[in-house]
Amino acid sequence: MARVKAQTCDCQCKMKRLYTRAEGGKGWDQIGWMCACGCGCITMDQGDWNLMPCENDTCSTVDE
Repeated sequence: MARVKAQTCDCQCKMKRLYTRAEGGKGWDQIGWMCACGCGCITMDQGDWNLMPCENDTCSTVDE
């Protein structure tokens, strides 16, 4: 599988790739991105849908 550069959310946190089982049960299809920092941002590849926008006040990253 080709390496894909991680997108970032509005909090500038790297997002993790979302996968679904490929048709026929062999392998995985990439379907979107999800931020794991706590801001709640989820985007889908198809049509660049933004299912949940980034909420900066809930981001769990701490600037030190």
